[in-house]
Amino acid sequence: MFADLHIHSSYSDGTLSPAEIIEKAKSQNITLISICDHNLIDSYVEIESLCRNNEVTIIPGVEITSVMDDTEYHILGYGFDMKNKALNHLLEYNRNVYVDMGNSLIEKISADYPSVSLKEFLGYERSLKNGGWDSIDYLRNKGLVTDWEGYSEILRKYGSPPKQGFLSPTEVINIVHAAGGYAVLAHLYHYEKPDNADYKKKAGQFINMGIDGFECYYPFHTPELTELLVKLCHEHDLLITAGSDDHGGFIGAPGDKYFIGAVKIKIERLKVSCIKEK
Repeated sequence: MFADLHIHSSYSDGTLSPAEIIEKAKSQNITLISICDHNLIDSYVEIESLCRNNEVTIIPGVEITSVMDDTEYHILGYGFDMKNKALNHLLEYNRNVYVDMGNSLIEKISADYPSVSLKEFLGYERSLKNGGWDSIDYLRNKGLVTDWEGYSEILRKYGSPPKQGFLSPTEVINIVHAAGGYAVLAHLYHYEKPDNADYKKKAGQFINMGIDGFECYYPFHTPELTELLVKLCHEHDLLITAGSDDHGGFIGAPGDKYFIGAVKIKIERLKVSCIKEK
């Protein structure tokens, strides 16, 4: 059987409900999953009972934002105590940072587009089935963006650093550990420019920070990068995980590579038994 330990639900920026995720996983013979919503664990109220009824094993997970050297790094937390106060405070803090960033973005755009209003945005209620988050959904509703590429252009023009910053990867890793969990670096591919991709050096930095493993198998990882990460994990006795980063079609357009089943890795090829046993 197969595993997918990086899936997003409609509780954050995916389009699929937990029940739909379970059905999609089952259709791909995936029996071990983790929903890693961005800075949010609300889906687990619903999904734990669904997994028990569908013979699918769930590993508690979350994707936590951190920043180092002006670059966002996403830490996947697994197997933690979901009632841990410090971890929940961190997740709430991160969500508030994103809220402030969204409000600031809309306020700046409103100066150039009369149809955009911060007051209106603050009362805007999006459909969770649309995926994404409030600001992109609001701007799609206004006809200013139609896809991720259009939203990225808006961000480049109007975006700015948050007033309150995200914690460093080391701080996030320590909080996950204190909550009894394991910290895994998500999609190393995204943090290095293709023309200057020193993945081994970057991975070494995270090993020194105390990372517990790497998301070795990922839709955009080349065979060479996957091999490098797997080798490092074996050398340093680290976790080996796999994830599709499925957002239910939100991220991409035709040809989107992020979908459950995009990375079909047999469970025995991973190294996650210590999390499963918790």
